[in-house]
Amino acid sequence: MTAQRRSESLQRAALAVSAVSGDALATAGITRPTDLGTVVPVLQIAPAAGPYTLFYLRGVGNFNGNALSDPAIAFNFDGVYVGRPSATTGFFYDIDRIEVLKGPQGTLYGRNATGGAINVITTKPRLNETSGAASVEYGNYNAVNVDAALNLPLGQNAALRAAGTFVRHDGYMRDGTDDQNDLSGRLSLRWEPSAAVSVNIVADAFRQRGKGQGGTPVALGIDGRPGYLSDEGKAFVATQPNLLLGQSMTPLSQTPFLHNNFWGVSATVDWRTALGTFTVIPAYREGSLNFRSDVPGFYIWQRERDYQGSLEARLTSDDARPLRYLLGGFYYRETNRIPFYYIYQQANVNLVQYRQDDENAAAFGRLTYAVTPSIRLTAGARYTSEVKRLDGTLAGNVRACVLASCPDADPLSFSLALDPPNFNPAAGAGTVTLPVFVDNSGASGRRAHFDRATFRLGADWDVTDRNLLYASYESGFKSGGFFFTSDEGVYRPETISAFTLGSKNRFWGQRIQINAELFYWIYRNQQISHLVNDSAGQAIFATQNVGRATYKGAEIDARARLATNTELSADIQYLDARYSTFVYDAPNTNGGVSNGTGCPSLAVSTNYTIDCSGFRPPYAPEWTINLGGQQTIPLQRGDLVADVHAHWQSTTLTGLEFVRDEYQKAYWLVDAQLTYRAPGDRFTLGVYGRNLFDATTIANSGPTAFTIYTSAALNPPRTYGVRASVKF
Repeated sequence: MTAQRRSESLQRAALAVSAVSGDALATAGITRPTDLGTVVPVLQIAPAAGPYTLFYLRGVGNFNGNALSDPAIAFNFDGVYVGRPSATTGFFYDIDRIEVLKGPQGTLYGRNATGGAINVITTKPRLNETSGAASVEYGNYNAVNVDAALNLPLGQNAALRAAGTFVRHDGYMRDGTDDQNDLSGRLSLRWEPSAAVSVNIVADAFRQRGKGQGGTPVALGIDGRPGYLSDEGKAFVATQPNLLLGQSMTPLSQTPFLHNNFWGVSATVDWRTALGTFTVIPAYREGSLNFRSDVPGFYIWQRERDYQGSLEARLTSDDARPLRYLLGGFYYRETNRIPFYYIYQQANVNLVQYRQDDENAAAFGRLTYAVTPSIRLTAGARYTSEVKRLDGTLAGNVRACVLASCPDADPLSFSLALDPPNFNPAAGAGTVTLPVFVDNSGASGRRAHFDRATFRLGADWDVTDRNLLYASYESGFKSGGFFFTSDEGVYRPETISAFTLGSKNRFWGQRIQINAELFYWIYRNQQISHLVNDSAGQAIFATQNVGRATYKGAEIDARARLATNTELSADIQYLDARYSTFVYDAPNTNGGVSNGTGCPSLAVSTNYTIDCSGFRPPYAPEWTINLGGQQTIPLQRGDLVADVHAHWQSTTLTGLEFVRDEYQKAYWLVDAQLTYRAPGDRFTLGVYGRNLFDATTIANSGPTAFTIYTSAALNPPRTYGVRASVKF
């Protein structure tokens, strides 16, 4: 494990971390980030519009709908930070392991790691070895999953590894959305010119197609997975009032699509010296997005080009001396170019065009002193300086009618069938009673600087060679940023302070493993992104800071080998999470009748000022439980392996309005697999079933703008199929 930027045993690492092997990921059918929650219970991961993924860890996270907001969980691929939550898929093949670090990683990771970090570590090329592996999977929904890897030696000191995957399935929704059509490839080169130097170079590319995640109205019933483009979905929307037009909504008709491409290249250079190991990681990544989505019940069409370059350098001592150190520096530069970002809500149209630049520099260090061979004290610090710049324009049209009935107040004249869509923000208001609002100044030429020092203090004690006790304090920081509005449009940084007490243990000849952790987190100025009216009356997608929350609880992770061929596992987490202070604004589209949430209003004007203090945050279930069992049955040639895994979580809020339709009731997910393994694992053949009881559950939800209903994205239904693999 390398979660603390040095190689160490998972059981000897004095921090809360879960690790999942590549074999376990393949068994669970992990092909994209949203699948990870089934194997790591502290993670709640949900799809959003287009390629965006929402990461929450123990309830800490935030909604990221565009490049103007950053995630609270740092996603890293082979040691390289991936800045956009829209670019975190396409990596889940030929994996050595995934590490999930729980709680702020403010010293070693720093940027946008307030809630934790996810590390994806690929299988490295192997010297002096010709080998390979391939697998194919076919299941319902015409699902096909093919992946392969080939390892080739290049002389005595180098090796090349090529890997790729193709994943596709038909839509899980009846309207054909929620499909998958992914193609990924990776080349890795390892070169060791001497015993002191190693170089690993990785280049990867990912193509994403299909319709993408779909949305559906919750009030229509989610069990049938209708989707907005189904006959049922269109009929439902046609009966719903448009609160700005004074008439019914027009059903959605345009097909969503994904046309996204990503690629990157990085190198990890390790040079072992008398002072320690000097590591340098230069990297560059690009992403090209073109997608249209109806997940929120209205249309979002976005084109985007993202460019990021980074460089990290570290000097890490060995563990032979009482004083151990890690010193490093980090530089990150990102540019986001968005030629158009359309939001069409029938009575409201926004066109945003912008460029954002982000420059982040940090210096960090960690010192560990072994007071005795079994007792260690640790102190770490990181100073981060981040500068963001934004240039762009927002143009908007609002059509509204304040009369009781306005049959002539048609939706705005706007067609998504054209590329780009036709939109004239200066067009007349026609029959409506309110004037058109146009803002062509937006956030042109804005600049903001954010800096912060974060710290870690820790102590750990080897009670025995199989029992570890540790305690730590660590702080985290995520910088502020911008959103488009005629007002100031700047949100502040968010911070977190985390206290942890943990123990890692093995008993009974290492056949029983029990790890336990107590945690207490204080989350300040959490960044929340949602619709709001600015002072000019324009509905915008804003990010605001909402005060303070506390997260406290306990987690127990247990593993048991009851017999040579029988293994059991259990991971149980209890979480008590509450917003101490949570006040934010939402648009007033109904004359002050209702703020559309389950929280009271403190004030009513063009916006509702809403107070949700005392409520449980989203994606923070009180209980999450993962149970697993594996039984191996020896045969005359090979063996038969039965795997069963179950995930249960209590009622979970999947939106920010605290209304009934956003709460997902407690549910079980059960997966099972039966696999024949030939001697030496050279060949396997198996059958699998995931979500065996076909639970239909909400992954993400929110109110559809200017209506009275809630839209939801759903988790996958029951899937099943066969899987075969070969190794040589």
